[in-house]
Amino acid sequence: MFIIKAIKKIVWKIFVQIDTALKFPNLKSGEIGIQLGFDIMAPVTCDLFLMHKRVSPGGCVIGIDPDIRNIEPTQAILNQNKYNIILVQKAIFSGKGECDLLIGDSASWNQLNNIPIDTTVDFKKKYTVEMDSLDNIVNDLKIDIHKIGHINATINGAEYGALKGMVNILSKVKHLNLTITTAWFKESKINGRPDYEVITEFLHEYGFKTKFRRIHQLFWWGFIVKTILNRKWIYGKDNYGVIMAAKGNKKLKWYQSFS
Repeated sequence: MFIIKAIKKIVWKIFVQIDTALKFPNLKSGEIGIQLGFDIMAPVTCDLFLMHKRVSPGGCVIGIDPDIRNIEPTQAILNQNKYNIILVQKAIFSGKGECDLLIGDSASWNQLNNIPIDTTVDFKKKYTVEMDSLDNIVNDLKIDIHKIGHINATINGAEYGALKGMVNILSKVKHLNLTITTAWFKESKINGRPDYEVITEFLHEYGFKTKFRRIHQLFWWGFIVKTILNRKWIYGKDNYGVIMAAKGNKKLKWYQSFS
């Protein structure tokens, strides 16, 4: 038993290292990475810090999340390390306002109450959070939008609203990658259509090339992860999908990991 656990630990460590190398492959040093929604429960593999590795030295990362359970421990890490990461405690959507944040057992299950709600999640409580658009936030931060290299959105159904709040970025930035997680639950519809169809069409209007895959259909998570790690929760079930989008010199990579 001890040997098996030790082997699994080694395999997992190797997996994390490779998965890190496959994420955000076009994000370069000196650029800006933007993470919409992040889960600090696993800080080593948190995409916020993986992005930072890509943009260093000289670049920065903007992490935006409404949950104080993510903001406070992340800020504690930043206080002890010289990371060029800017935190913003807001919910991302199409414009300014307020809404309720529904709180799940894990921050990764949180949802805004102004979108279709995942009825399979037992939300324990809710509280009111400030809401804003990404265009407004980067303007307030005086960010040079042309340095933005990758925007990663993992915000549990609020992705389409967030995209409608970044049209200035989408239209003016010439070279940009997007990774957009789409929901799997049946309530996740936009005007009666699957969210990924509407989002993909929206991105095409701004000159992006896109590809959509369910997690288990991707090369790394579909073939390698199934073969090596046997992640049974992924296969034979409904799963989150991912839209990978690119414009300009930010070409889509066939091997890119999903987040």
